[in-house]
Formats: sequence, structure tokens, C-alpha cells
Amino acid sequence: MSLLALSSYRTHAIGPSRSRLRLTTLALARHSSTSAITRIPPAANPHVATPQSAYRPPTAPIQPRKADGFVPAVQRYSAVLPAELVVGTFGVQALGAEHLDGAFLQWARTALAPSSGASDGPSPSNPGPAPSDAPCTSDHGRYTDSAGYVHHVVVAYWRDPAAYARWATAHEAWWAAATSRDEGVYREVVRVPSDRAETIFWPDYPGGLMRDPRTALYPTPYCGYYGAMRDRLPAAGYNVLEGATVRRQVRSDTRGRWRVSLPPNVAVIRSAHTWQFMDEEQLADYGRKLKPPLERGMDFLASTPESGCINLRWLTVTDEVGAERPEAHATAYFTSLAEMEAWAERHRTHAAIFGAAIARYKNYGGSNQLRTWHEVFVLPEGQTFEYINCHPETGLLPFFDTEQVR
Repeated sequence: MSLLALSSYRTHAIGPSRSRLRLTTLALARHSSTSAITRIPPAANPHVATPQSAYRPPTAPIQPRKADGFVPAVQRYSAVLPAELVVGTFGVQALGAEHLDGAFLQWARTALAPSSGASDGPSPSNPGPAPSDAPCTSDHGRYTDSAGYVHHVVVAYWRDPAAYARWATAHEAWWAAATSRDEGVYREVVRVPSDRAETIFWPDYPGGLMRDPRTALYPTPYCGYYGAMRDRLPAAGYNVLEGATVRRQVRSDTRGRWRVSLPPNVAVIRSAHTWQFMDEEQLADYGRKLKPPLERGMDFLASTPESGCINLRWLTVTDEVGAERPEAHATAYFTSLAEMEAWAERHRTHAAIFGAAIARYKNYGGSNQLRTWHEVFVLPEGQTFEYINCHPETGLLPFFDTEQVR
């Protein structure tokens, strides 16, 4: 059984493909017992043969954990990634959802709306960003943090770092003026070389980067066993990806503009599941048997930074104005990939999730109605996050090197 970032189990998928499905425990959902079953057609993403770059070469000093001759019982799919991917998490926080609809959401509805097509950059008649400099895809979600603040979060993707740079320059004035507003806003933008990223998708349920129909999928050779997540990272063939020691900082006032510089090898996971396909009986079973250990595991990670998980967001997916959709995302930051793996392989909260997941598989088998996806990034050095007028526990403000920008 493979390790998907945190926890997973195998089960048959719904629909004619008869492929199987993994539950990733980083995504917690708020369910409705009256959710209608909706069957979706296969996504439009192209499929390609497994690229040679997906395999770890025999000359790599660190060889994969995959055993020679191992064939996965279930074939999973990964995305063909650009040479460098830019992923931006943009958010606003307020004490109450009724206070969210301000300058940030007005800006985000336009600035973060996805565009399709290759970017040609600005033109002489339009010195601003070309429409195609906008993100290739984006998604919205909301959650309430431990301090009681409601957040609206937009995650946006750029395939072309140059297009992102033009886009960011065009919108820098908005962020420069943010210190004069009452809103707490933040941007956590990561630049990820393809050898430091891995993904797992079902070909008929798009999420994350796969929502861009240009994203091609291929059958990954590394799935179906513990350690597969690390094996899917080409950089792990040459680098143990060791993380930094973290000490929590105590700050009483973080109004104004603050920048956080991340050390190398911070590991980020975006993980999701949907209950869009669950009938009433399976949804009730999930709520009784699987959701409680999931919640305990996530509560442990969210409240125990010494576990290596230094920030965890549980988001219900929404549209751009906050109307809920039947999917949940989670984003978590770990000090290293090894810390992420350690919880999944050795902690009792994971063992409880694993047991409940196996019981669900045995009960439903081929009729199990669940869809998941995830993306994992191990960040190179040089990443900087920015928080403006946010409370002191926001994001990674309590950790790493922080500078107030006057």
C-alpha cells in the first residue's frame, strides 16, 4: 500500500473505469446528508505514455523503495509538469464571514480568474498583463482557524514563471496599498521545479493543476506501496531533502507587512476529497466510522507543531463568493518530507485512520463512492511568504525568519 503524503487506502472507484480510489486523510469535509449523487464524464485531459523523466535512473545514488518487478494492483496517474510551476495561495481573514466581502475578494474575482491559452505577454497597446498571464486554473475555499478568524483562500497555478512575473508586477500596487486597509491578507507563492513535485489524480475527477485541461496525465510507475510518494519525486534520487530545525516564535503584534523566509525542503501538500458521488447510506457510514478518526488525526497535526506539521488548513471548497461545493481541500506545511512520512508510518492517530479505512474498503469494495487527489511540493530555498495586517498565528508567521517591511 502506498503512502500518499499522509494516509491512503485502496478501493475500487465508481463508474465504468473500475480503477481504484485512495482516501487521503488531509482533506476533511463538511457533509450534507441530502447530497445528490452526480456522475461526471471523464475529464478532458490528454493521456500520454509514461515519460522517461518519471523513472529514477539507475545511476541515481538513492534508489527507489519500489521492489524490482513490483506491479501495482491499482494504476494511478500523475501530471506531466512544466519545468517550473508557480502555485500561489492568496487569502483574506476576518472575524466573521460577513466581513470577508471587501477589497480582497473584489480584487481576486478578477485578478485570479483563470485564463486559457499560451501567454504572449503585454502588447504595445496594452502595457499591463496579457489576459493569458492570468493563472491557468484556480480554486476557492473557506475555513475558520484556531483563533476564530474566517479565511477565504484562492489557490492559483501558473505554468509559465515569466507569465506569473508579469502578472505579479501588474498587481503589485494593490498589495502595496494593502497595509492601509483593515483587511488581513496574505500571499504564499511557491516556485517549484518539476523534480520537486509529485501528484496523484484519478483521470475522471479533475482537481488542482488537473483542472487545466492542457495538463496531460500518465500512468506513474511508483504507486501501490509505502514510500511511493518519495519515489515519485525525481529530486529524491539525489537529495535526502532534509528539513530545518524549527522553533516557534511568539509575537504579540503583526500588523503591517511581514515577510517570512522559508528554509529549503519545506514540504507542502494539497489534498482533497469529494462527497459528490456518495449516496445517503455511504455518507452516513463515513460520518460514523471514518470521519471521527480523521478529525482526531488532523486535530493532532494542527495542534502539534513538534510533529513537523507547522500549519494545516482545512477548507470547504466554495465558489468565488463563498457558496459551498461538495469537496474539501487541505493544505499542510511540514518542516520536511520525512516528518510527513513519519506521521503516516508510525503515529497511533494514523493507525486508527488506516484501520477505519480498511474496514470501509471491506464493507463497500467495488461500490465505494469516493474521489481524491493530491499534490506534494518540496520547496527549494528562496521562497518568501507575505502577511499584511494578519493575526500572529496566521500561516507560517510563527516560524522561520520573519522581517517587518516598513
